Amino acid sequence: MLNYMSDVVAGGATVFPDFGASIRPRKGTSVFWYNLFRSGEGDYRTRHAACPVLVGSKWVSNKWIHERGQEFRRPCGLTEVD
Repeated sequence: MLNYMSDVVAGGATVFPDFGASIRPRKGTSVFWYNLFRSGEGDYRTRHAACPVLVGSKWVSNKWIHERGQEFRRPCGLTEVD
């Protein structure tokens, strides 16, 4: 999960190229995504990057939520991409 801790005047979006998504930072908001398939294999479509901040500054924090030990909350699928 990525938490935005500041507003940005220009630039600084978080982009997910494989999905064509662009999230503009806004103080007090968060973005959450699963980066693993239910099988535990990595979902490389969730690769993301930060665009340069053009005006102002960008402050973020992140929270890693580990899946191991969560088998009953998010059960495994039957195939690699479930």
